[in-house]
Amino acid sequence: MPLVTHLPFLLLAVALLLPVAEAAAATPGRDDASDQSYAKRPAWTSGENGGSGFLGWNLVGSGEAADARGFRIAQSRSFGADSEGPGELAFSMFANGKDASAEAYRTFDAPLDVGQIFSVDIAVNFRSGIRGLDLRAGASDSERVLFNFNVGMDDYVVNKASTGNGSLGAAYHDHTFFTLSFRQSHPGSGDWTVSRQGGIESESAGTYEGRAAGVKFYVIETDGGKENELWVNNLTISTAPAP
Repeated sequence: MPLVTHLPFLLLAVALLLPVAEAAAATPGRDDASDQSYAKRPAWTSGENGGSGFLGWNLVGSGEAADARGFRIAQSRSFGADSEGPGELAFSMFANGKDASAEAYRTFDAPLDVGQIFSVDIAVNFRSGIRGLDLRAGASDSERVLFNFNVGMDDYVVNKASTGNGSLGAAYHDHTFFTLSFRQSHPGSGDWTVSRQGGIESESAGTYEGRAAGVKFYVIETDGGKENELWVNNLTISTAPAP
């Protein structure tokens, strides 16, 4: 029989013998505002890269008045009376007034693999303007948003998830912070949870579509004062125990 008739079978045999390249997975790691990489605090600048498991921060501010938006590292427990934040020190963002915005991008060193979890703590007090978090499929602002947590219009709302969208409960208390956790349960989807702690406690959950690869924090057109800043800390990439 001519060799050409055996060619598909030969190619299949060779393919089965070749090693299969595995997709890169994010490096388990952690970053917080007390890391020595941020020793020049209260400054927090684009390109800084503390901890492990992440690429450097990309900080973007817009608005006519440069002093109306910015980024710093400070004591989060100082932002409101009887309030609590995600650690003694935290990353803080502000954007006060019309047309002001502040955005902080952080990309994982590789997308989450199945079983990996990204979590972060967020503290807010007053609810003027809007602020929140986008879980993204990549680094840039043009990448697909897999999940959005937004604080504004006197409410705390989840958007763009595949399940669990809507208000998480609008009740206000200044002694509050949120832990957001994203577990990549499948190659193209995952589970999210938002746990509220402090003066009001609750937990919400749902699912998202896509493979998480980065996060964006944002603040847009708030009133002035520490109580209107967004406080972020304890960024963690971990691996869930096998079932």
